Amino acid sequence: MKICLINNLYPPYSVGGAEMVMEKIAREKIGNGDQVTVITWKPWTGWGSWHPVKTVEDGVAVYRFWVPNIFSYKSLAKHNFVLKLIWHFIDIFNCFSARIIKKILEQEKSNEVQTHNLVGIGFFVPRVIQRLGIKHTHYLHDVQLVEPSGVLPWNHERESLLQKIYSWIMKWRMGKPDAVLSPSKFLAGFYKEGGFFVDSPYHIITSSHHHTILDNERQARNPTTFLFVGSLVEHKGIRVLMKAWDEVDKNAQVELRIVGDGVLKKEVEEWARKDERVEVYGRLGGKELEGVYKKSDILIFPSICIENHPTVIDEAHRFGLRVIASDTGGVGEMVREGDVLVRPEDVKRFGGEIEKLLNC
Repeated sequence: MKICLINNLYPPYSVGGAEMVMEKIAREKIGNGDQVTVITWKPWTGWGSWHPVKTVEDGVAVYRFWVPNIFSYKSLAKHNFVLKLIWHFIDIFNCFSARIIKKILEQEKSNEVQTHNLVGIGFFVPRVIQRLGIKHTHYLHDVQLVEPSGVLPWNHERESLLQKIYSWIMKWRMGKPDAVLSPSKFLAGFYKEGGFFVDSPYHIITSSHHHTILDNERQARNPTTFLFVGSLVEHKGIRVLMKAWDEVDKNAQVELRIVGDGVLKKEVEEWARKDERVEVYGRLGGKELEGVYKKSDILIFPSICIENHPTVIDEAHRFGLRVIASDTGGVGEMVREGDVLVRPEDVKRFGGEIEKLLNC
């Protein structure tokens, strides 16, 4: 079986859970004996960057090329509304990247193409796949087919005029995949209600049950070490966490570890300097991140946006951590015994749950 995975980003150019999911799928497919190709973006490195460069990484053939636009996808958040609007217009109607991807697919002769996040790599891709007669599955990660940033507030109820126009264009561009995959019932329902993929079957892909790494010493003691892993941006709730932590008894023997990077990193670091119980690690991966998980007791997930199936909660469960999480999107489908769901933005409740665990 030859399968091709297409996503706007792929390690080492990762910013979120979609890239981790892509990498996991690629490794699982390789383990099953399939031939795997990944097509993704790469940064500008000079004239000719749009020519795809092929590397083989852990048995996966990875094609990377720079997608022409007025600036890089990874720097999108740094620009104003007008420039973002221009950027997205180019992205939606970018046929240049589609030609490059078409040549790669013809060369690799894949039996199936699985598309993921296409913002930044072009929305002509589904049409190319259809014209080549290749089986097409689309994997849902977030709400970016309604809101191009992929971020909607947790209490979102109705689309703005621009979002309605964008949704209509996305329905047209995405076409009719042979199957639509979603890690949560919530996200599948979100798109069904929005009229997406009406002629395509939806499949809920439940996460594989992780083997929990048990630590007898940690299980026996009261939880004293709390952990946040994620982007240091407003919608991931880092400010909610900081306010909640300020409510915790200053004399409590407790630690907070913050792992991540983002536009609020300096603000977080300045706040942490005032509290010796807080340590900010920056972005970590691999063994370093595993080490922090193993030394922590409780994951705090204070997101204030619609979530699908946050990878970080799966990872916390894998390492035996309990979770205090915002009840948003598909998060409620992931909780286990001992986890706590909190109404998003409820600072007092987050702080109260931390205090409760300390006194249990």
